[in-house]
Amino acid sequence: MNKLIKELKRRNVLKETIAYLVVAWLVLQVFSTVLPIWNAPAWVLQIITITLGLGLPLWVIFSWHYQFTSSGIKKTEKLASDTRRSKSNRVLNTVIMIALAGAIALIWIKPGAVTSVSADKLSIAVLPFTNMSDDQENEWFSVGVTEDILTHLSKVKGLRVISRTSVMQFKNTDKSIPEIAKELDVAYIVEGSVRKQANQVLITAQLIQANDEHLWADNYNENLIDAFKIQQEVSQKIVKQLKIFISPEEEKALKSETTTNVMAVELFSKGRNIADNRAQDNLENSIELFKEAIKLDPLFAEGYAEIANSYMLLYTYGDLSKEESAQKANEYIDKALEINPDISRPYTVRAMLHSWDGEWKKARINFEKAIELNPNDATAYHHFAIYWRDNPQPDAQKLLKHITTAQKLDPLSRPVNQTRLQALLVNDKFEEARTYLEKIRYILNPDGIFQTEAYINSAIKKDLTELIYTYERALEDDPDNLTLLHSLNKLYTWILLDREKSVEYAKRIFEIDPKDPRYILDKLNNFYINKQFKEASKILNDTALMDLLNPFQKIIVFHDYYAFQDNYEKAEHYLEQLKPLNLIGYYSNKAWLYSKKGDSKTTYEVFMRPEYNPLDYTKVICFAHLKETDSLFHYLNRISNYANLDFRNYSLMVINGSPAIDPYRNDTRYMDIMKEHYFPIKVLQN
Repeated sequence: MNKLIKELKRRNVLKETIAYLVVAWLVLQVFSTVLPIWNAPAWVLQIITITLGLGLPLWVIFSWHYQFTSSGIKKTEKLASDTRRSKSNRVLNTVIMIALAGAIALIWIKPGAVTSVSADKLSIAVLPFTNMSDDQENEWFSVGVTEDILTHLSKVKGLRVISRTSVMQFKNTDKSIPEIAKELDVAYIVEGSVRKQANQVLITAQLIQANDEHLWADNYNENLIDAFKIQQEVSQKIVKQLKIFISPEEEKALKSETTTNVMAVELFSKGRNIADNRAQDNLENSIELFKEAIKLDPLFAEGYAEIANSYMLLYTYGDLSKEESAQKANEYIDKALEINPDISRPYTVRAMLHSWDGEWKKARINFEKAIELNPNDATAYHHFAIYWRDNPQPDAQKLLKHITTAQKLDPLSRPVNQTRLQALLVNDKFEEARTYLEKIRYILNPDGIFQTEAYINSAIKKDLTELIYTYERALEDDPDNLTLLHSLNKLYTWILLDREKSVEYAKRIFEIDPKDPRYILDKLNNFYINKQFKEASKILNDTALMDLLNPFQKIIVFHDYYAFQDNYEKAEHYLEQLKPLNLIGYYSNKAWLYSKKGDSKTTYEVFMRPEYNPLDYTKVICFAHLKETDSLFHYLNRISNYANLDFRNYSLMVINGSPAIDPYRNDTRYMDIMKEHYFPIKVLQN
């Protein structure tokens, strides 16, 4: 090895390689500056880069056999004398010095040449284009133009593009460009206007720096059919103005069209706008609008993807069963990907469906695919962050990392900001969370503010009862706040084991909202735990009260009524009625019932069902029933390891509130875990 190094030095291979690398870098930087001015496509620079890369090994071979001298290129063997080799060295040193001088000059002229441009510098917001048409019905066409440009730019990996949900908040704003840029934390703003008359469309667009310096502007007056090409051209020109070098795939994406049907675009924009509200009626209406859009253009892949997304959301925000929601969503995911496998939304929706089923590996693959296809998909990053919070192997740092990215892409989103606050808390960044809360207070709703302040106070004081005290202080100012009452209703049982106080709050909820069944459910549960079955039967026979419960709740209260009386045959009868309504709910209650019955074999069989992935706290409660202490504490310790990620001990709260755990409350292992997570030990000992 030493002989080889000496020979490399003698032949000046190392110096000539350094010279090659410096000159190659300099050439690349010059071309990276000049080519955009000539509007050269991205592949030109790529070919130059590949050529220089392939040239390196050839250069090494060449420098082994030849050397540069003042009298030309000579074979190394002919440079026998030290004097000649010295002259060759001087020539090579001169080349390196000149190249380095050129590099220093380039860095001085173009500071970004040696370090990659930061994501903050390459950040942009596309403001809603102003509708200049006399007909206000053309408003949705203007929205479509805005969203299409935004969608195209979002596919560029080197550019941070603010989400539509944030930029749409600046529609008809009187804020200045510098104010908007500061609020969205971007370096560039795109704004423009649209005038549509008959079959003609006039589109103006301009690119503005955060300091209000106008960099580029253009007007387009074209036939309506060519409007989509205008949007592509605007996106391409913005990328060139920002001197972003893109791959052939990104260049192709900038030239791609989602649809060329104007009416389909308008229906699509309306659908996304109302789906953002998440209410059941809005989601159902959005599906109808998306379906009208794909009727007009059966190859509109994004339309199918949004239908899938709305069906997925109807499980959480509507009354669609999990199974029906997943079946419908998957149907439209398949159609979207069949038309265009390179859009991100279907992968995000599919990742969520896999998460529901506990298929965490598949979920992760789909989230990563969505982000690869669209590095500016704030929703994908948000849901991927939640993935790192909720999966069986949670990761607080990845939760914070992904939700911070989502927040940078969608800085005015309430759910994103709320999740980021939670991420700061579970990473024990309490003071940062308090500062951040003040910064985004205007974005959050009052309930979100109460909740965050409660958890910050609890974490700083290392006492979960501070959650209760914070909510009760807030309730003094807003005594009919249902969110506060719901929280107190749960927390009194979960933390202080005070079920009577929980029922009091449930009753207050019922007095404010007589259609809320929580009071009935809590009161029945209390009767069951206290063996007051006569009192429970009066409620069960009250038709008016029972009509307030949904079918699933109705079956559960009768199932529990018999289970708490150890009448397992009748309890099983009601259990089987759950299966067609909610499969996961069926298995969860089956594990609970059979563990309470002492049937470990059936309980284990339920746990092993491929379609059921029991949560750790479910296992703890079942093993408590079965008196399998080692298994109980195995899972309790596992929960303890990620309890903060469960957003400040949710699983431990549920476990602590369960009567199944009563025999273990004085166990030192139990008390040590609960003390570590700020539960009031004196209450547990009572």
